[in-house]
Amino acid sequence: MLVQRRDSIGSKIQPVYALVKSRAQRGLVFTCTTIIALLLSSSLHPSPLHLVLLPIITMFSTLSIYLMNDLVDIKIDKINSPTRPLASGAVKKQDALKLVIGLGIGSIAIAFLVSTLTVYLTITYLLIGVLYSIPKISLKDRSFAKTIMIAIGGLITSLIGSSFTGLFEERSTIAAITFMTLIFVTSPINDLADYSGDKKYGKRTIPIVIGKKNTVLLAIILPFMIAGFFWFFHAQFNFGILTPIAITVLSFFALRILKSIYNNRDDQKHVRVKHKKLVFLHYGLQLAFLVGMIF
Repeated sequence: MLVQRRDSIGSKIQPVYALVKSRAQRGLVFTCTTIIALLLSSSLHPSPLHLVLLPIITMFSTLSIYLMNDLVDIKIDKINSPTRPLASGAVKKQDALKLVIGLGIGSIAIAFLVSTLTVYLTITYLLIGVLYSIPKISLKDRSFAKTIMIAIGGLITSLIGSSFTGLFEERSTIAAITFMTLIFVTSPINDLADYSGDKKYGKRTIPIVIGKKNTVLLAIILPFMIAGFFWFFHAQFNFGILTPIAITVLSFFALRILKSIYNNRDDQKHVRVKHKKLVFLHYGLQLAFLVGMIF
Protein backbone atom coordinates (compact mmCIF):
# COMPACT_ATOMS: atom_id res chain seq x y z
CA MET A 1 0.00 0.00 0.00
CA LEU A 2 2.83 2.36 0.94
CA VAL A 3 4.68 1.52 -2.30
CA GLN A 4 1.56 2.30 -4.33
CA ARG A 5 1.17 5.64 -2.56
CA ARG A 6 4.81 6.53 -3.27
CA ASP A 7 4.38 5.59 -6.92
CA SER A 8 1.24 7.76 -7.07
CA ILE A 9 3.05 10.74 -5.56
CA GLY A 10 6.00 10.19 -7.88
CA SER A 11 3.76 10.09 -10.94
CA LYS A 12 2.33 13.48 -9.96
CA ILE A 13 5.66 15.11 -9.13
CA GLN A 14 7.52 13.85 -12.22
CA PRO A 15 5.64 15.94 -14.84
CA VAL A 16 5.85 19.04 -12.62
CA TYR A 17 9.60 18.55 -12.22
CA ALA A 18 10.09 18.00 -15.96
CA LEU A 19 8.15 21.16 -16.86
CA VAL A 20 9.85 23.36 -14.27
CA LYS A 21 13.29 22.05 -15.24
CA SER A 22 12.65 22.80 -18.92
CA ARG A 23 12.04 26.49 -18.17
CA ALA A 24 14.09 26.99 -15.00
CA GLN A 25 16.85 28.90 -16.82
CA ARG A 26 14.37 31.46 -18.17
CA GLY A 27 12.83 31.79 -14.75
CA LEU A 28 16.22 32.38 -13.13
CA VAL A 29 17.14 35.17 -15.56
CA PHE A 30 14.04 37.20 -14.75
CA THR A 31 14.19 36.34 -11.04
CA CYS A 32 17.77 37.62 -10.90
CA THR A 33 16.58 41.03 -12.10
CA THR A 34 14.01 41.11 -9.31
CA ILE A 35 16.65 40.33 -6.69
CA ILE A 36 19.07 43.00 -7.95
CA ALA A 37 16.31 45.61 -8.14
CA LEU A 38 15.38 44.73 -4.56
CA LEU A 39 18.99 45.17 -3.42
CA LEU A 40 19.39 48.46 -5.31
CA SER A 41 16.15 49.97 -4.01
CA SER A 42 16.85 48.90 -0.41
CA SER A 43 20.50 50.07 -0.47
CA LEU A 44 21.61 46.49 0.16
CA HIS A 45 19.43 46.19 3.28
CA PRO A 46 16.30 44.35 2.11
CA SER A 47 13.62 43.05 4.40
CA PRO A 48 14.08 39.26 4.85
CA LEU A 49 10.40 38.85 3.98
CA HIS A 50 10.81 40.74 0.68
CA LEU A 51 14.02 38.84 -0.08
CA VAL A 52 12.03 35.61 0.05
CA LEU A 53 8.68 36.64 -1.43
CA LEU A 54 9.60 38.87 -4.38
CA PRO A 55 11.87 36.34 -6.17
CA ILE A 56 9.21 33.63 -5.69
CA ILE A 57 6.60 35.90 -7.29
CA THR A 58 8.78 36.44 -10.36
CA MET A 59 9.81 32.78 -10.62
CA PHE A 60 6.23 31.51 -10.37
CA SER A 61 4.80 34.04 -12.82
CA THR A 62 7.64 33.60 -15.34
CA LEU A 63 7.32 29.81 -15.30
CA SER A 64 3.55 30.18 -15.76
CA ILE A 65 4.06 32.42 -18.80
CA TYR A 66 6.69 30.28 -20.51
CA LEU A 67 4.84 27.02 -19.90
CA MET A 68 1.66 28.60 -21.27
CA ASN A 69 3.64 29.43 -24.41
CA ASP A 70 4.90 25.84 -24.60
CA LEU A 71 1.31 24.61 -24.49
CA VAL A 72 0.41 26.78 -27.48
CA ASP A 73 3.62 25.98 -29.40
CA ILE A 74 3.63 22.18 -29.22
CA LYS A 75 3.49 21.75 -33.03
CA ILE A 76 6.25 24.28 -33.68
CA ASP A 77 8.41 22.92 -30.83
CA LYS A 78 8.31 19.48 -32.46
CA ILE A 79 10.51 21.12 -35.13
CA ASN A 80 12.45 23.70 -33.11
CA SER A 81 12.75 22.03 -29.67
CA PRO A 82 11.56 18.42 -29.90
CA THR A 83 13.05 17.43 -26.54
CA ARG A 84 10.83 19.75 -24.49
CA PRO A 85 8.44 17.79 -22.23
CA LEU A 86 5.25 18.75 -24.07
CA ALA A 87 6.67 18.52 -27.59
CA SER A 88 8.14 15.08 -26.88
CA GLY A 89 4.91 13.83 -25.32
CA ALA A 90 6.61 13.13 -21.96
CA VAL A 91 4.07 15.37 -20.17
CA LYS A 92 0.33 15.59 -20.78
CA LYS A 93 -1.30 18.89 -21.73
CA GLN A 94 -3.68 18.64 -18.76
CA ASP A 95 -0.78 18.44 -16.30
CA ALA A 96 0.89 21.46 -17.88
CA LEU A 97 -2.33 23.48 -17.84
CA LYS A 98 -2.88 22.77 -14.14
CA LEU A 99 0.67 23.90 -13.38
CA VAL A 100 0.30 27.08 -15.47
CA ILE A 101 -2.87 28.06 -13.60
CA GLY A 102 -1.47 27.10 -10.20
CA LEU A 103 1.75 29.09 -10.67
CA GLY A 104 -0.14 32.13 -11.96
CA ILE A 105 -2.63 32.18 -9.09
CA GLY A 106 0.14 31.45 -6.60
CA SER A 107 2.23 34.41 -7.77
CA ILE A 108 -0.72 36.80 -7.38
CA ALA A 109 -1.59 35.41 -3.94
CA ILE A 110 1.99 35.91 -2.73
CA ALA A 111 2.06 39.44 -4.20
CA PHE A 112 -0.79 40.39 -1.84
CA LEU A 113 1.66 39.83 1.04
CA VAL A 114 3.94 42.60 -0.28
CA SER A 115 1.96 45.56 -1.62
CA THR A 116 -0.90 46.60 -3.88
CA LEU A 117 1.61 47.79 -6.47
CA THR A 118 3.25 44.34 -6.46
CA VAL A 119 -0.14 42.79 -7.16
CA TYR A 120 -0.79 45.16 -10.08
CA LEU A 121 2.64 44.51 -11.59
CA THR A 122 2.27 40.73 -11.24
CA ILE A 123 -1.17 40.73 -12.87
CA THR A 124 0.12 42.97 -15.68
CA TYR A 125 3.06 40.62 -16.25
CA LEU A 126 0.76 37.61 -16.47
CA LEU A 127 -1.63 39.44 -18.82
CA ILE A 128 1.28 40.24 -21.13
CA GLY A 129 2.10 36.53 -21.10
CA VAL A 130 -1.49 35.71 -22.11
CA LEU A 131 -1.50 38.28 -24.92
CA TYR A 132 1.88 36.97 -26.06
CA SER A 133 0.72 33.37 -26.43
CA ILE A 134 -3.06 33.15 -26.74
CA PRO A 135 -4.26 32.19 -30.25
CA LYS A 136 -5.83 34.89 -32.47
CA ILE A 137 -4.05 37.66 -30.50
CA SER A 138 -0.66 35.88 -30.28
CA LEU A 139 1.67 38.90 -30.17
CA LYS A 140 4.66 36.57 -30.51
CA ASP A 141 3.70 36.09 -34.16
CA ARG A 142 3.72 39.82 -34.96
CA SER A 143 7.23 40.81 -35.94
CA PHE A 144 8.82 43.20 -33.41
CA ALA A 145 5.83 42.82 -31.05
CA LYS A 146 7.28 39.53 -29.82
CA THR A 147 10.57 41.01 -28.64
CA ILE A 148 8.88 44.17 -27.36
CA MET A 149 6.54 42.08 -25.17
CA ILE A 150 9.44 40.06 -23.76
CA ALA A 151 11.32 43.31 -23.10
CA ILE A 152 8.35 44.86 -21.29
CA GLY A 153 8.07 41.67 -19.28
CA GLY A 154 11.71 42.10 -18.26
CA LEU A 155 11.02 45.69 -17.27
CA ILE A 156 8.14 44.57 -15.05
CA THR A 157 10.12 41.82 -13.29
CA SER A 158 12.73 44.42 -12.38
CA LEU A 159 10.05 46.79 -11.11
CA ILE A 160 8.57 43.99 -9.01
CA GLY A 161 11.86 43.96 -7.11
CA SER A 162 11.46 47.58 -6.06
CA SER A 163 7.65 47.60 -5.85
CA PHE A 164 7.63 47.76 -2.05
CA THR A 165 9.23 51.24 -2.23
CA GLY A 166 7.11 52.66 -5.04
CA LEU A 167 7.32 52.44 -8.81
CA PHE A 168 10.21 54.72 -9.75
CA GLU A 169 13.18 54.24 -7.43
CA GLU A 170 15.96 55.73 -9.59
CA ARG A 171 18.68 53.08 -9.70
CA SER A 172 16.35 50.10 -9.95
CA THR A 173 14.37 51.84 -12.71
CA ILE A 174 17.53 52.48 -14.74
CA ALA A 175 18.51 48.84 -14.19
CA ALA A 176 15.06 47.76 -15.39
CA ILE A 177 15.23 49.85 -18.57
CA THR A 178 18.75 48.59 -19.31
CA PHE A 179 17.70 44.96 -18.86
CA MET A 180 14.74 45.62 -21.16
CA THR A 181 17.15 46.94 -23.81
CA LEU A 182 19.49 43.96 -23.48
CA ILE A 183 16.61 41.61 -24.24
CA PHE A 184 16.78 42.98 -27.80
CA VAL A 185 20.17 41.25 -28.01
CA THR A 186 19.35 37.78 -26.70
CA SER A 187 15.71 37.30 -27.71
CA PRO A 188 16.14 37.74 -31.50
CA ILE A 189 19.13 35.37 -31.41
CA ASN A 190 16.86 32.77 -29.82
CA ASP A 191 14.42 33.39 -32.69
CA LEU A 192 17.31 32.88 -35.11
CA ALA A 193 17.72 29.37 -33.69
CA ASP A 194 13.99 28.78 -34.24
CA TYR A 195 14.04 30.15 -37.80
CA SER A 196 12.89 27.00 -39.63
CA GLY A 197 9.87 26.24 -37.49
CA ASP A 198 8.82 29.89 -37.24
CA LYS A 199 9.02 30.38 -41.00
CA LYS A 200 7.09 27.18 -41.71
CA TYR A 201 4.20 28.33 -39.51
CA GLY A 202 4.17 31.92 -40.79
CA LYS A 203 5.58 33.69 -37.74
CA ARG A 204 7.09 37.12 -38.32
CA THR A 205 9.98 37.22 -35.88
CA ILE A 206 12.81 39.75 -36.16
CA PRO A 207 15.17 37.36 -38.06
CA ILE A 208 12.42 36.59 -40.60
CA VAL A 209 11.52 40.28 -41.07
CA ILE A 210 14.99 41.91 -41.21
CA GLY A 211 17.09 38.87 -42.11
CA LYS A 212 19.57 36.74 -40.21
CA LYS A 213 22.57 38.96 -40.95
CA ASN A 214 20.93 42.18 -39.72
CA THR A 215 19.60 40.40 -36.63
CA VAL A 216 23.12 39.52 -35.52
CA LEU A 217 24.48 42.99 -36.37
CA LEU A 218 21.74 44.58 -34.25
CA ALA A 219 22.67 42.27 -31.37
CA ILE A 220 26.34 43.31 -31.68
CA ILE A 221 25.61 47.04 -31.58
CA LEU A 222 23.24 47.22 -28.61
CA PRO A 223 25.60 46.11 -25.78
CA PHE A 224 28.14 48.76 -26.81
CA MET A 225 25.37 51.38 -26.89
CA ILE A 226 24.42 50.41 -23.32
CA ALA A 227 28.08 50.60 -22.25
CA GLY A 228 28.43 54.05 -23.85
CA PHE A 229 25.35 55.29 -22.00
CA PHE A 230 26.79 54.26 -18.64
CA TRP A 231 30.22 55.76 -19.41
CA PHE A 232 28.50 59.13 -19.80
CA PHE A 233 25.77 58.91 -17.15
CA HIS A 234 26.80 56.40 -14.44
CA ALA A 235 27.59 59.14 -11.92
CA GLN A 236 24.25 60.91 -12.46
CA PHE A 237 22.43 57.69 -11.54
CA ASN A 238 24.66 56.93 -8.54
CA PHE A 239 26.52 53.99 -10.06
CA GLY A 240 30.28 53.65 -9.58
CA ILE A 241 32.86 53.50 -12.36
CA LEU A 242 32.89 49.69 -12.21
CA THR A 243 29.44 49.58 -13.81
CA PRO A 244 30.49 50.95 -17.25
CA ILE A 245 33.77 48.98 -17.05
CA ALA A 246 31.90 45.73 -16.40
CA ILE A 247 29.34 46.40 -19.14
CA THR A 248 32.13 47.14 -21.63
CA VAL A 249 33.78 43.81 -20.78
CA LEU A 250 30.41 42.10 -21.25
CA SER A 251 30.03 43.80 -24.64
CA PHE A 252 33.28 42.30 -25.88
CA PHE A 253 32.24 38.92 -24.47
CA ALA A 254 29.01 39.23 -26.47
CA LEU A 255 30.92 40.31 -29.56
CA ARG A 256 33.02 37.13 -29.47
CA ILE A 257 29.93 34.91 -29.27
CA LEU A 258 27.95 36.91 -31.84
CA LYS A 259 30.83 36.84 -34.32
CA SER A 260 30.66 33.03 -34.22
CA ILE A 261 26.88 33.17 -34.66
CA TYR A 262 27.26 35.59 -37.59
CA ASN A 263 29.65 33.22 -39.36
CA ASN A 264 27.35 30.24 -38.75
CA ARG A 265 23.94 31.91 -38.83
CA ASP A 266 22.41 29.21 -41.06
CA ASP A 267 23.40 26.45 -38.65
CA GLN A 268 20.51 26.41 -36.18
CA LYS A 269 22.19 23.95 -33.81
CA HIS A 270 25.27 26.14 -33.61
CA VAL A 271 23.15 29.24 -32.99
CA ARG A 272 21.22 27.49 -30.21
CA VAL A 273 24.40 26.39 -28.43
CA LYS A 274 25.92 29.88 -28.64
CA HIS A 275 22.67 31.54 -27.59
CA LYS A 276 22.83 29.70 -24.26
CA LYS A 277 26.12 31.47 -23.58
CA LEU A 278 24.52 34.85 -24.33
CA VAL A 279 22.11 34.29 -21.44
CA PHE A 280 25.05 34.94 -19.11
CA LEU A 281 25.00 38.54 -20.35
CA HIS A 282 21.88 39.10 -18.27
CA TYR A 283 23.52 37.81 -15.11
CA GLY A 284 26.63 39.83 -15.86
CA LEU A 285 24.58 42.99 -16.34
CA GLN A 286 22.92 42.55 -12.95
CA LEU A 287 26.30 42.04 -11.29
CA ALA A 288 27.54 45.19 -13.03
CA PHE A 289 24.77 47.17 -11.34
CA LEU A 290 25.56 45.61 -7.98
CA VAL A 291 29.32 46.22 -8.02
CA GLY A 292 28.69 49.74 -9.29
CA MET A 293 26.61 50.40 -6.23
CA ILE A 294 29.12 48.94 -3.77
CA PHE A 295 32.23 50.51 -5.29
